[in-house]
Amino acid sequence: MKLTKNQFLEAGFIFENANGYSHSDFEKNIIAESELTKLQPTELERIIINGLNSGIYKNEDERVSGYWALSKIGNLNLISDFKKWLWTELDNENGIAIFQLLVALDRLEEPAFNEKRTGRGADEIELNIRDAKEYLIKK
Repeated sequence: MKLTKNQFLEAGFIFENANGYSHSDFEKNIIAESELTKLQPTELERIIINGLNSGIYKNEDERVSGYWALSKIGNLNLISDFKKWLWTELDNENGIAIFQLLVALDRLEEPAFNEKRTGRGADEIELNIRDAKEYLIKK
């Protein structure tokens, strides 16, 4: 099953909801209207992971959406997957994907960003690449 960008958004909200996050009315409506609510969060997580691992998401934007959705789970078991994907995105110099994976790792309390950085942005490509390399070499 290949998810669309909108379905990744829905999945992220579903994962947050499963973790007790309080959503806005807009977000609640997206969840309520989603066909993905028929799936258990763990099954939805597995579908996204399998899709990312199988390479069906050729477009960087699609993978970024997948990484973003998975970052909403809070599953520490995903750290090894995030690292593996970070290596791949780093090898291909995909700046936005690198940033999203750094954010995902940071949400799992992994020190992915250099501690001396005062800001974090997707547009800080060189800093994100540097941080990704430093993080992966340390790990």
